[in-house]
Amino acid sequence: MLKLFKIILRDAQKSGFEIHPYSNYIESFKQKSSDRIILFLNPAEIKVLKRLERIPSELEDSYKWLLIGLSIGQRVSDLLSLNSSNIRKANNGLYIDIIQQKTKKAVTIGVADPLVIDLLESEFPKVLSQEAFNKHIKMICKIAGIDEVVRGFKNNPKTRRKEVSSAPKYEFVTSHIMRRSFASNYYGKIETPLLMNITGHTKESTFLTYIGTHQNKDALADFFMQKASVIW
Repeated sequence: MLKLFKIILRDAQKSGFEIHPYSNYIESFKQKSSDRIILFLNPAEIKVLKRLERIPSELEDSYKWLLIGLSIGQRVSDLLSLNSSNIRKANNGLYIDIIQQKTKKAVTIGVADPLVIDLLESEFPKVLSQEAFNKHIKMICKIAGIDEVVRGFKNNPKTRRKEVSSAPKYEFVTSHIMRRSFASNYYGKIETPLLMNITGHTKESTFLTYIGTHQNKDALADFFMQKASVIW
């Protein structure tokens, strides 16, 4: 919020408004990497979700969106805006063509998961609000038994601040976990630039911070050795 405040003040100054000289000395800050708590759904937990058979009818559409979201790695605003016009058939699955709302970037995501393909082709979920979706996916993960006690940030209604607390994992599940799970589970298995193209990250450092890891320097060295060996 301080960063945004400074941007507004600079813009006001450029427009000819008088601003307080102290505004140039306001320092914004951000959370330290060491203080971040990265939560995502691992492959075992996603398999449990896929195997659920009895979903309350009022949660069915959110359940479908959740499975689709875990498979395509998009922001919730882009996910819940999908419709059949975004889908086209490919030789080995489906392609989803979207223009990401935040970056205005055109992206094509391949879908190979048979379950998600079936949802997109024959059981396309209904439109939902982000608020309802966030509420529902907590309930779905609770039904799936994703209840390991973990640490995470929750809003304290008394202080109106996020505070670290311990609780069953499903309580910390929000729509953001889909994109982070996608990026975390595929990292190291698929080339990082390809993952970044799908998730919409422009800097590798930002992408690595997003999933709470560091650059694999050995992998870069191994790649160099592989390429360099051809000249010796």
